[in-house]
Amino acid sequence: MHGYSLARSGIATGFVYLLGGVCGGLLGGYLGDRVAGTRRNARLGMAAFISLLSAPVAFFGILQPAGAAMTALICLAITYGAFNTYYAFVYSSIQDIVAPDQRGFTMSVYFMAMYLCGASFGPLLTGNLSDRLARHAMAVAGSEKMTEVFKATGLQQAMLVLPILSLALATVLYFASRTMNADAQRRDAKALAMAQAV
Repeated sequence: MHGYSLARSGIATGFVYLLGGVCGGLLGGYLGDRVAGTRRNARLGMAAFISLLSAPVAFFGILQPAGAAMTALICLAITYGAFNTYYAFVYSSIQDIVAPDQRGFTMSVYFMAMYLCGASFGPLLTGNLSDRLARHAMAVAGSEKMTEVFKATGLQQAMLVLPILSLALATVLYFASRTMNADAQRRDAKALAMAQAV
């Protein structure tokens, strides 16, 4: 879409991951610590809010026309940074909800599901969607030859799954924040009952 070679696009991706990853992780940790003392569910609420804000930034960055690569990269770095705040907010919230003797098992199940479903199948499904959209762009143009332009169009359209997933994540995190206090109270009541029984 922006005329980058494979090598240059790799460097640009590295820039997005480095800048977004480092800044997002630090921001998530800082904000998570700042809001943790206000309400028990504040971190999940903050995660939902940041995920919601990242959707239009991702949408705007992905749809940048040819020649606006720097704007696209900056928007994608901000989006990736917003995604990385998730870890500081959600992992600490899981520790707040789950009883201490169940945290190791809970995190192992969480990581298994996250990497098995997201990390394993996410790139495969996105790549498949990109290929299908490239073939669709080729058919709409009335061409019988797959070109780099059609591949770029397919990938650009497939990347629109990012803002959609950001909105879905914001919704899930919002509803999780609404039940977190009750979940933690149930955990505390159960722990107290077990302690009294002993």
